[in-house]
Amino acid sequence: MSDDHVKGGRLGRMARLAGVAARTGKDLVAARVKAKIDGGGDVHLAKALEPTAHRMVEVLGEMKGAATKFGQFLSMADQEAFPEEARRVLHRLLDQTPQRMDPERAAAVVRGELGDAPERVFAAWEPEPLASASMGQVHRARTHEGRDAVVKLQFPGVESAIESDIQNAAMMAKGLAIGGGIFDTREYVDEIAQTLRRELDYAEELRQLKAYREALSPWSESLVVPEPIDALCTPRLLTLERLEGPTLHRFAELPEGEGATPEARFRVAAQLVAAIWGPFLRQGLIHADPHPGNYIVLPDGRLGVLDFGATRQLSQGFCLAYWDIVGGAMRREETDFVGILSGIDFRFPKDRARASTWVDALAHIVERPIREPYYDWHRDVIGPDCRRHVQSDVTTAMGVRGPPESLMFYRAAVGAAGDFRLLRAAGDFRAVLAGVMQRAWGTMSPGWRDAAMAAGVPDRPWGQVEVA
Repeated sequence: MSDDHVKGGRLGRMARLAGVAARTGKDLVAARVKAKIDGGGDVHLAKALEPTAHRMVEVLGEMKGAATKFGQFLSMADQEAFPEEARRVLHRLLDQTPQRMDPERAAAVVRGELGDAPERVFAAWEPEPLASASMGQVHRARTHEGRDAVVKLQFPGVESAIESDIQNAAMMAKGLAIGGGIFDTREYVDEIAQTLRRELDYAEELRQLKAYREALSPWSESLVVPEPIDALCTPRLLTLERLEGPTLHRFAELPEGEGATPEARFRVAAQLVAAIWGPFLRQGLIHADPHPGNYIVLPDGRLGVLDFGATRQLSQGFCLAYWDIVGGAMRREETDFVGILSGIDFRFPKDRARASTWVDALAHIVERPIREPYYDWHRDVIGPDCRRHVQSDVTTAMGVRGPPESLMFYRAAVGAAGDFRLLRAAGDFRAVLAGVMQRAWGTMSPGWRDAAMAAGVPDRPWGQVEVA
């Protein structure tokens, strides 16, 4: 019998994923038809799709690896595929996936990585996991020095599962590449593969955690990155300072009487803006996995930031281009998006004027939260409007291709939008972003700021917006 916790066979994983996709598509069509015939709209639709969502959670959660990550992303990103009630079921994938390691197997992982049973390595050890996700699970512990900690263990077999998923994706990308041009996605599959392999290396995650902790230092009064306990870390096990409090998605589900007031929701959303965009604007560092299971709302009002396996250092040129773009939106200026993006290796269709018109319209949809002094994410329709805009000119949309590094940037952006919607946050996000920009600009290395100003970014990029 295999010791692997995660089944990694290529054909088996592809078949299971194809099966759940086909069944889900069939259920979606049937549920929408039934809801239309019976009436009742979204309420009946949500009820009809709840079993579908439960099945997706079970299959994607059991598969772990890239499949679970896909389910996590779907639960946050697709507003139209599933009604809210069905998405709530999918949210289980954010911090409590099915098929966790039993206590004996978890103890075996600790022995293999740290050389002894967890009860001896730690002064206290909780055998039942606190949380589980796509690549591992987390246990509470206390060190012999008296520090409360969490221990992140990698699932045995998940590396093989990830490699199977990568090979399946590469095979499909190679087949599509025969068509050439817009059908050739191999560079993006390579980018995703590199990210997934980095996430498997907890030693690399430890380095990224420390880099992100430094990048967030200007916001230390409101944001916390847990301190690692280096002596108890290996390439497949991390031991970190324990942060106590509800995860972001559990906080979002709290009633107003238990602390999730409109003011608190907006405060947490403002902290998220700093947590995600601060390090990027300051030094090009992006947290590309900002799902709500990766944030802890602490009792003292600060926000804890977790899980740095998908952190990505983007190029200076990419970062400075977005200073230019975001600054233009803050100052409500017309921006040459195609010109700026062409300078960082975006590719556009030959009909440049048509592409420019299409990209300008898309940007104005995406920039709504920072072009106006008040935005209500509970009523947000950016996602559906973007989808309709793509459908209005599919040929142009498919011809717009960003550089591979843009994939992680937009993964962060889509994830952040999902977090804001989950929080139902409303307020002056324009002022919040201006404050983040001001602090990032003031703490940016002189070399980066000089490069930004040489590229035409003004000394006060956020314009006359009063910072929050």
